[in-house]
Amino acid sequence: MERRLNLITLYSSLNDQESLDLDNRESMKFIRSVFDTKIINPEDISKSIQENDFTVVFVASGGCEEIFMKISDLLPKPVIILSDSYRNSLAASIEISSWLNNMSIMHKHINIPAEPSRRYIEEILEEIDNYEKIQKGLKTISNLRIGLIGGESAWLISSKIDKKSIEKLYGVQFIDISTEDVIEQFKLEKADDADSWQLIEELVKNREVATAAEAVIDAVKMYNSLNHICIRENLDAFTIKCFDILSPCNTTACLALSLMNDNGIVAGCEGDIPSLWSMILARELCLSTSFMANPSSIERVDNSIDFAHCTAPLSLGKSYKLTTHYESKKGIGVASKVNLGKFTLFKCGGEHLDKFSIFEGEVVQNTSIVERCRTQIKFIFKSEEDLDSYLKSYLGNHSILIPGKHKRTLKRFIALIGK
Repeated sequence: MERRLNLITLYSSLNDQESLDLDNRESMKFIRSVFDTKIINPEDISKSIQENDFTVVFVASGGCEEIFMKISDLLPKPVIILSDSYRNSLAASIEISSWLNNMSIMHKHINIPAEPSRRYIEEILEEIDNYEKIQKGLKTISNLRIGLIGGESAWLISSKIDKKSIEKLYGVQFIDISTEDVIEQFKLEKADDADSWQLIEELVKNREVATAAEAVIDAVKMYNSLNHICIRENLDAFTIKCFDILSPCNTTACLALSLMNDNGIVAGCEGDIPSLWSMILARELCLSTSFMANPSSIERVDNSIDFAHCTAPLSLGKSYKLTTHYESKKGIGVASKVNLGKFTLFKCGGEHLDKFSIFEGEVVQNTSIVERCRTQIKFIFKSEEDLDSYLKSYLGNHSILIPGKHKRTLKRFIALIGK
């Protein structure tokens, strides 16, 4: 699929496109070699920018700073500024970047030198790839409706956030929903339609011997109930205070959350908003499903921590078994055999969700210790220093595991928000 780029070209009134010789400038040749490029004049922004396309501002000459200031509100964030080595492009770009910094507007300036080395070109390409993901991801995030079902669990004493500040900064909406709403919907749910039975038949094949088929049916009823609420409230993501539904429904939300995450709704448990936000960033910036888990044990010999939880997305493993939820021994918990390999351990937290920890490492083993949540993995850090840094990050009891190596993308995002 061809990558499309909106390139907004700015230049002073002392120049015109013919005199700027844009087609023969190395920066333009470089951009056109990577993207299907649509050149946009600043006066045509509102009618020419396609919502899902990557947008970059090319500062083609000096003297266009005031033009930029007039269009800045129309630009997607982060604002990506591209400059080259001709006609005072670099100087103007630095002035524009300084203004953006003063206005606390997320931005990135990328300069293409007159004779870039091959290595530098590769670095620029990587930067552009990352900022394309971030710009498109933040655009999606700005339209998200996030359900908070039941509030936070009582034991999450370090996970409070300032919801209003997050709504203002990112444009999201938090929607409060009661657990009673879920319970009432569950009581109405029959799970007797063709799609439900097809799902139940597939899931029942993977239950443990001691797990009753009725428990799987109830777990699918919970999935349908939560899906109904997501459709009704137009939710893109949610977290649920899941222990509050255990007794009234005699089931858990573990399987429902697993299926939701695989079907495009980012779903977290225990009402943990920082963990849900971390999962949203994983989905939108890293383009990946993720696994919310608890640290269970530390092994200093190999710099590893075992992580476990009962809600792993089925897509993260080659096989799975359906057993009970660990703490309650009720309902269904997911015991997935997670694919081994490179993972990124990620978490954001703090009142304004502006504190972060990111570590790349490797999942080397699926464990099966009885007194733990059902999906269990061993994550090896790259060094003892990384392990210690993780333990001193103080971002709550949950962490997010993302398949693959995503540290650079996430660090660039963190730099953009000034942390």
